[in-house]
Amino acid sequence: MSRRLSRRIPSPCRRIPSSCRGANSLRIAASLRTAARRAATLAASIALLGGGSVGLSTPVVAAPAAPAAAPTSVVLAGTFDTELGCSADWQPDCAQAKMTLRADGRWKASLNLPAGSYTYKAAVDNSWTENYGSGGVPGGANISLTVPSGGEKVGFVYDPDTHVVTDDSAMPVVTAAGDYQSGLGCAANWSATCTTTTMTDPEGTGVYTYTTTAIPAGAWNTKVILGHSWDTNYGAAGAAGGANIPFTVPADGARTTFSFNSATHLMTVVSNQGATAPLDTLGALYTSAATTFRIWSPESSNVSVTVGGASHAMTATTLSGYTNVYQAVVPGDLKDQPYQFSVGGVAVPDPYAQMVKPGTTQGVVVDTAAVTPSAGGWGSRPALVNREDAVVYELSAHDFTVDPSSGVDAAKRGKFLGLVQTGTTYGGVRTGIDHLKQLGVTAVQLMPSFDFGSTVPNWGYDPVDYNTPEEQYSQFTAPEDRIREYKDMVDQFHRNGIRVIMDVVYNHTYTKSVFGNITGKYYTGTDLSGTGNSIDDGDPMVSRMIQDSLEHWVRDYGVDGFRFDLAGVHYYKDAYNWANYLETTYPDRDLMFYGEPWNGGAGDPNEAQKVRYGTLPALAPVHFGAFNGVYRDAIRGGTNDNVMGFMGGSGNPSAIAFGLTGSPTDADSTATLSDLWTPAFADRPDQTMNYVSIHDNLNLYDKITYSGATGGATGTAGRIDRLAVGTVLTSQGVPVIAEGDEFLRSKVVNGDYDTAKNSYNAPDSVNAIHWGDKITNASAFTYYRDAIALRRATAALRLTTWSAIHNQLTTQVDGSTVIARISSDPGAPTTPDTIVVANPTTTAYTATLPSGTWTKALNSSGATSATDTSCDPQSVTVFTRT
Repeated sequence: MSRRLSRRIPSPCRRIPSSCRGANSLRIAASLRTAARRAATLAASIALLGGGSVGLSTPVVAAPAAPAAAPTSVVLAGTFDTELGCSADWQPDCAQAKMTLRADGRWKASLNLPAGSYTYKAAVDNSWTENYGSGGVPGGANISLTVPSGGEKVGFVYDPDTHVVTDDSAMPVVTAAGDYQSGLGCAANWSATCTTTTMTDPEGTGVYTYTTTAIPAGAWNTKVILGHSWDTNYGAAGAAGGANIPFTVPADGARTTFSFNSATHLMTVVSNQGATAPLDTLGALYTSAATTFRIWSPESSNVSVTVGGASHAMTATTLSGYTNVYQAVVPGDLKDQPYQFSVGGVAVPDPYAQMVKPGTTQGVVVDTAAVTPSAGGWGSRPALVNREDAVVYELSAHDFTVDPSSGVDAAKRGKFLGLVQTGTTYGGVRTGIDHLKQLGVTAVQLMPSFDFGSTVPNWGYDPVDYNTPEEQYSQFTAPEDRIREYKDMVDQFHRNGIRVIMDVVYNHTYTKSVFGNITGKYYTGTDLSGTGNSIDDGDPMVSRMIQDSLEHWVRDYGVDGFRFDLAGVHYYKDAYNWANYLETTYPDRDLMFYGEPWNGGAGDPNEAQKVRYGTLPALAPVHFGAFNGVYRDAIRGGTNDNVMGFMGGSGNPSAIAFGLTGSPTDADSTATLSDLWTPAFADRPDQTMNYVSIHDNLNLYDKITYSGATGGATGTAGRIDRLAVGTVLTSQGVPVIAEGDEFLRSKVVNGDYDTAKNSYNAPDSVNAIHWGDKITNASAFTYYRDAIALRRATAALRLTTWSAIHNQLTTQVDGSTVIARISSDPGAPTTPDTIVVANPTTTAYTATLPSGTWTKALNSSGATSATDTSCDPQSVTVFTRT
């Protein structure tokens, strides 16, 4: 949380008991990928072409040391080339096997292949000089695929950042079957073999879609069929052989999109994207014939709305789930018309306004749901199998691209669409969204982006309108253009493989006058936020307002989750209800919910009922997590002082050992805990958001230099930075990285650390990302990228249950060094295949590894492939069994 106030209220003390469980032995597990594949993916070891996996016709070519530049051509060279019309197999320059560069920077191809077994690799720039095999390894083993009888179109995707090429040959044909198929030209309804309703995955995300406008208006049913056979089908809630999935097409010609998540088996249908009816809530509900205006007014019956130059009295109405609601239905097409609510004769804003007239209390009548992204519809949402798979990157819409070095078009700098402009560079390195893809993060945590009261540059933690995009981040003034702009941002992040998490500030408003003239019931009697006002979700109607706002962003803007600023102001039962409602209503979204489990430093008489570490277990069923400030402080030390914790060779290594395990509760229970500040709070690993740096306080590199470390990226300061983030990225839970930390961003200008400690309203010279740092500190970026890739490829670092944590991981503290031994095989819980060594000392540490063949996959510089057991000083070292 950052304040528009001149002070920063410190977070409550986060205690680490002397009996911290990090010194105890724990066990951990996961079972997604083999250690052999992890090693192949990340070690990037030099190998001969084919690795002995193809016949004598395969050319033998040594792998390159590293690619020099972005590819100009990618060819799928393999044993199927002659089937495509190439003059020979394994032809690295065959035009028929060339892939096409997509807007998101990845390369794709769709090839019609006859039945048979094939092997292939990706050849770059029309030669074997640079080529990639299985797992993206340079010169690595051939990739195998089998095409079933009858042949099929196989989709291929090559990622130039990871060099991994994937195909969908292993996935059976996906068909949307239902009682509408005969109307689309299929021989019969519920046909498993009709190719008209075949679903495809052109983005390579694991989400298959089919879109049509040919289904007539009416109520219909559907299911998913795999492999042209009813032997494998999925229905409601992703259940195998489950119930039919009902859906409604509102009008002839409506655009209907079927989506199937191959990981979760969930099928969703959205008909008439962009013309869905408004949610039946409060605010201004538009139709072309009339607009319904509603507002909550529990203390006054003198309520009216002025629109189109006329005032309309509002009368009490009954609305399920709401109380004390006043309503007026005003005929006519009022789209884009400003409107003004009045309560007790005083002009008041609409708390539900979806668009506002800047600088006033007037709303604007809009039809948010009817506005489609510029692409004509939504792209596939990036799949998220488990929330522990996420790597979250916090950024500001303004700070990330406002500096000219971002390479973003001048009109888009510091704006929503600047975040998703592709093809930007500075000094030959990728910037903006291309940088994020290169880094390997899976989601952005977008700092406040709904309407706030302060003037940019300011981070915007002072909300005014919870349902309206912030106009200072917009290039447009027309309401529909502003709505579409935000949707385009979300859609383009999705099309580039990145999910979007909103940073939301429902704990307070810009001033108490925002809602206070409607009713004082919006606010708590005692300020809990440190801003002079705090929202009281203890009132059911205030809680409902927050839930409706969350649904607005999920349903109409397609966001993927929420980070709650000062979640400790909120009642944990309300947080549970919000998350439970959204997860039940939108089960295919895999939404994320987490926040700060503290308030603004105030005493709270209802503290035991609020979001705290001790109440987190009760939120486990809805995957609601918290920022792990205990673990943060154990790693870095204080937020703004000049004393380092574990990363500086001090502190409590037992606290690090415990943090590496995901800070689990003592028992697998969702009961609340008596100690509200216990560090043992996570009943699920996805409940701990692990971080060492965020927008508040000194960022990571500034904390390190403020504490006296020097030497830049290649010196002591750089090693400490890598130790800190390496610890986070090898811990159980969900890692969060702050923008620019990956290339040692500093907010200290001319030695001014005081401004850097609380830079919520500092000028761009302080807060803007300066992309030249990526060049200067290239070694830091390389490490972050490699450590993220290691995490994403290593199942043992992403465990998903309390029992896995306790059954298949052991930790050891050896002096100041911490060791975690992890098994990714639940069937062999005491046989580790991944070992993490966090060594904060200035001398090398020799690891003792179990019997077997081990590969050092990560050292102080990043990805490596070595067989020695030495662990660098001030570093995290990871060994994997091969």
